[in-house]
This record gives sequence, structure tokens and C-alpha cells, in this order.
Amino acid sequence: MTGDGFELSRCDACQARFLPTDGPCPRCGSTRVRGYAAAPLGTVLAATELTNPPEGRPAPHRLALVELPEAVRLLAIIDGPLPVRGTVVSVRRNGDVYHARSEPGS
Repeated sequence: MTGDGFELSRCDACQARFLPTDGPCPRCGSTRVRGYAAAPLGTVLAATELTNPPEGRPAPHRLALVELPEAVRLLAIIDGPLPVRGTVVSVRRNGDVYHARSEPGS
């Protein structure tokens, strides 16, 4: 999903919210799962910068643990400067990889 929405999944049985998956609900195992659009903004819980990243990754390689308003957490590659805890970031998905960028004024 792109633009103003970010795709998450919600279980109809237990109401758990999580990143999209091809399988059943990770909390209760129900297959009654559907996707929905959520705001693409989250808050940085922790961030780190790898100055000597794995082969194939540019240095420095910046990562952040981001929590979305729905209490879903994800690990994202940071595009831009390393954010501090509490920074609001916009999140986008590129294939199986999540990217985040600091929102202006956050």
C-alpha cells in the first residue's frame, strides 16, 4: 500500500493487529484475517547505526524499532539521519523491507 495508507492485518476472531502475513493470526491461529489501511506514521522506540554493516549494505546502515499507533512494531531501515527515541517517522513498505524517514518538525 502506498500514499496516505499503510497496510496492516486484523484478526476478526481476537481483534489482534499485525503486519500482513500469508498465514493465520499469530495470536489465536484464526484464518479470519483481513487487511486494512492505517496511517503510515509511527514513533521510534530505539535506533542504531551500524558503521560496519553486513556485506551489501551501505555504511552507515541505520535501523529503528518503530511502533505504529495500532501497537504494531516493526524494524525499519532509516532513510536520512538517525532519529532519537520519540521521533515521529513515516513508514513505507518496499517489498518485504520497511523504510522510515523522520517527519518534518518531529
